[in-house]
Parts: sequence; structure tokens; C-alpha cells
Amino acid sequence: MQTPPPLSAFIGIKYWPTWLGLGLLYILVWMPFAVRIKVGEILGQLTYWLGKERRYITATNIAICFPELNAAEQNALVQKSFQENGIGLIETITSWVRDKDSFKSQVTMTGLDKLKAAEAEGKGVLLIGAHYSTLDFGAILLSIFHSFGVTYRPHGNALFDAFMLRGRISNCNGVFDRNDIRGAYRHLKEGNTLWYAPDQDYGPKHAVYAPFFGHPAATITAASRFARINNSPTFLVRHHRIDRSHQYEMEFIPFPDSFPGNDELNDASVINTMVENAIRHYPAQYLWMHKRFKTQPGGKPMSPYIDIATPNHRLTEKQYSQVIEGADKISELQEVYDYKLPSGLWLRQYPGTINKRSYLPHPAKLFDRHAKNLRMQGFQAITVDNFFRIPPMKLSAVTYFVPSGPLLSQLPRNLVPLKALAQFIAELHNKGFDCKNPGPDHFIVTEDSFAILDPTDFIFEGKSISLKKRRSAVINLLQNLALEKPEGDEFFSWYAKAAGLKVSEAG
Repeated sequence: MQTPPPLSAFIGIKYWPTWLGLGLLYILVWMPFAVRIKVGEILGQLTYWLGKERRYITATNIAICFPELNAAEQNALVQKSFQENGIGLIETITSWVRDKDSFKSQVTMTGLDKLKAAEAEGKGVLLIGAHYSTLDFGAILLSIFHSFGVTYRPHGNALFDAFMLRGRISNCNGVFDRNDIRGAYRHLKEGNTLWYAPDQDYGPKHAVYAPFFGHPAATITAASRFARINNSPTFLVRHHRIDRSHQYEMEFIPFPDSFPGNDELNDASVINTMVENAIRHYPAQYLWMHKRFKTQPGGKPMSPYIDIATPNHRLTEKQYSQVIEGADKISELQEVYDYKLPSGLWLRQYPGTINKRSYLPHPAKLFDRHAKNLRMQGFQAITVDNFFRIPPMKLSAVTYFVPSGPLLSQLPRNLVPLKALAQFIAELHNKGFDCKNPGPDHFIVTEDSFAILDPTDFIFEGKSISLKKRRSAVINLLQNLALEKPEGDEFFSWYAKAAGLKVSEAG
């Protein structure tokens, strides 16, 4: 079980902003319910306006999980989600500092008798939860009626983490770091109730890809192992705020008798389905800001979160030497080097160092930005994995994934898919991408289409490009492909049809 450090350990200047924020929130939690709700909504709306990346992640998740909603409905759910999570922040601080018994009349419990009966069996009880905005407040409500332990992930801010840990310890009979698996197992084996939330993406280790709202999600398998260790009865715990009525509801839903089984994927699928059904009661109260679908079977290129910050690392000369150890140098152009690493990733090295904080037009960042523009418009392109800054060598580098397939220039002339290429170029132009001198070395031939090898060759104009630029690009491509006139005319015809133009306009 975790033990929080004394708050006196956090008197340094760097903690003063956190102390100020906690102090303001402490005052707020004693305000009337309606005031707390309103301030929470405002905080959530401010986060929506200021948190560009979190807004993007939330919008991506909601588009994946609620495709039946139109764009306006999805955006409304995104905003509501931020507001609900702003309210959840106020509720969280409230749960850490106020007397829990004062909230007893605000909750309706369903299935609590079944939970208590299950714990009386002496095998421990596993509660499967999820990250709703009412997570900590739901915990304080349950603690009024039933004792339980929790697992948690330490917060990056040490002072906030200490404050959070003290609050949770006051409401639970066990608080375990998520890596303290033995402590959590022991808690169950002693016949206690353990609350565990397996609905976040912790990477591929000890996880299976189970469907969540119909999309593969890396789902940790620890939940079924927890249940199996002592054959503990398992319940889903659902807790929600009922609109603005000052009331909450909490429900305990037994898992099917077949859980846990011998198939981790099936167990994870059961968990995800039950969590999904619970979320649908109040979708806006779920933590959609988390990158739930980050880890995918195809690796980072398959992640739906394209327009997020690329990790930027500072390396010593020795560390960089270790990165490129055993790599094959593939090409060199104007002090820019391409390597193929033993891991299968590619690395491009540039002169000059990347500015970490601002998006200055360093070639490495342009390489990443252009690739993201292409991928966000539905085109296959390289995926940048990491930036590296090596100040002692005055160098920068990017590691990146290259789509699989041969270059167009590597195909025998009779196997070049000209019609598909014409349609692909038309789609690029229609979506606002221009390449002044496209050639067969620009395109990778994939199983179902094409991919862009070097994204910096393609300029994104944000709207369909002009007829003049279209003609120039197509003519240059045909010349670089060395097509005869009949083939060129046929290419123009395919291109014009795909672009929605008359053949005379294209040519």
C-alpha cells in the first residue's frame, strides 16, 4: 500500500503555482453545489478552447466511437465532455477534502446488496471500473457504504500526486500503484474488494487487441488475472452524475459466470463490451481525452492520433551513435543522410538542431508536418516516430516508418498500374496537394493503392489546386514515366474522370 510523503516536502518555489491552484479549488469545494457545477463547466470550456491537442484527441475518439452522429453532434459531444470533466475536477477535490457522510443522501445504489453478499464469500471481490469524470467522487460515495482498495497511476506533478494519494487513502482501505500487482493480489486474497479500471492504453505488453466501440483497443489482461487468482466474484461498477440534479447513481453489475475464462481476448472483449454499455448511459461523462486507441496491431502508423506532438529527445553524441549502430546508409543529398536501422525503422539526419519549443521551419519538422498533412487527408505516407536533437554534433534526426511496397520506378514497365496512379494523382490534387515535378521515385506501390515516400515533395494548399498546376504536374509526371502518346492520352482521360474535369481541361 502506498504511503504519501508529507506535504511539507513541497515548499519549493516550483510548487507554488500548484499550491495556488489547490488553494483556489479548496475554497471552491465549500461553495454551493450549483456554483461548483458552473465553475466546473467554465473550467472545462476553457480547457476545450486552450487544449488544442486534447480537443483533437477527444474529437478523434468520439468520431471513432459514435460514427452514427453527424459532425455537429460529434462536436457538441466533444464540448460537453470537456465541461463534464471540468465538473469532475471540482468533484475530485471535493472528495479529497470534505466529510464523505455529508453526501450520503445524494446517491442511489443499485446492486450493493449483491456486492456485499459476494464479499461475504471470502474470496475477495473485483470491481471493474472505468475513467468517468465522477471517478474519485464515485469512490467517496461507495466508501460510505462499503470498504475497498484501488489501484492508481501516479500523477506527474509530485505535489498533486501527494495530495491525491492522501485523499484516496482517507476513503479506501488500500491504495496500490498500478505496478504493485502483488499488493493488489494480496488485497484480494485477504477477502477484500479491489476497484480496478482497465480501460486505458498502457501499450502492447500484457495486452490483447479487443474491440471497443467496434475498434481494436489494446486492453490490459490484468483484470481477468486478478479475478482468476482467487476465483473472485467480479462486478462492473457504473457511476454517473444525473444531469444537474445534485444526485448521483451507482450500479454494480455482475459479470457472467463464464468470466474469467481461459481466453484472454474473450475476457477482454467481455470487459470492453460491459464498459461500453455503461459509457452509453452518459457518454459525455467519460474521459475521452485519453488516447484509448493509440496502440494498434500495425504500430504507430495505424494510430488514429495523427496531429499530435512528435516526441522530441535530446541525445549525447554517444547516445546518437548507439541509435545508428548497425544501420545501413541508404542515401545522401546535400548533407541529409538516410539510414535503415536494424529495428526496421528509417532515420533521416539533418544539419542543425531542432528548436524544441517552437515550430520553426527546420527541415526535420517540415518532413513531419507534410507527412501529417497527407495522412490526415487519408493518404498513406511515412510516419515520423521521434525527433532527436544532438547539440554536440549540431545535428538533428528523425526516425520514421516507411509504408511497405516497392517504388513505382522498381516495377517492370508493363506492371505499372497507370489507371490507379491517375486516380491517385487526381485525388491528391482535389484535396489540395501539389508536386511540381512528380516522378516514379516519389511513389510507393502498396497492396491497395500508393504511398508518398518523401512528404516534403508535396505542398498542401488546403484546397483543390488550379488547372494550371494540375496540367503542369501531370505533364511532368508523364514525361518522367516516359509514356508514349497513346498511353499519355489514356492517362489524361483517367485523370480527368477521377478529378471531375473534362479531358480538354486536364490536357
